[in-house]
Amino acid sequence: MLTKPVHGWTDFHLDGTSAYGLSYLDDVPFEWLEQAVHGLETMLPFCVKGFLEPGRFLCLVSYWSCYVMVEGENREPQGKETALVQRSYTSMLDFCKMLHQDISADLEGWASFVDYRGEDVSQKQNLLIQRLQKLEEWIEEREEQFDENHCFL
Repeated sequence: MLTKPVHGWTDFHLDGTSAYGLSYLDDVPFEWLEQAVHGLETMLPFCVKGFLEPGRFLCLVSYWSCYVMVEGENREPQGKETALVQRSYTSMLDFCKMLHQDISADLEGWASFVDYRGEDVSQKQNLLIQRLQKLEEWIEEREEQFDENHCFL
């Protein structure tokens, strides 16, 4: 879903969607983990975002699907008649599992994804580990509420 970060950039892709290059203007690992934990905790759809430079990326994560939208710099949706660009049949549970897996695979890279002030990367790694543990707890807690196809019951 997310490629390993390189120089403040990562690519996002879900089945059925294009790839989108997201920049360091949003702290993707921290912001997305926060949204994912809140979504599983409350069992409410959630939204993650990123900057494409130019443009803004939004991914609405619902129970059974994810909806990807792109907004231009003028704050109008790109596309002819609708803001909806693409739909992926990726469930909330699968999205959260992939997010956990992708960030866990490169803790140091994600901890330094946004580094404006030369922050302590090891401290940020520890914070990421804590958030990943919280997400893992909610994944395990909610797994029984999704069927074998990871669709919300």
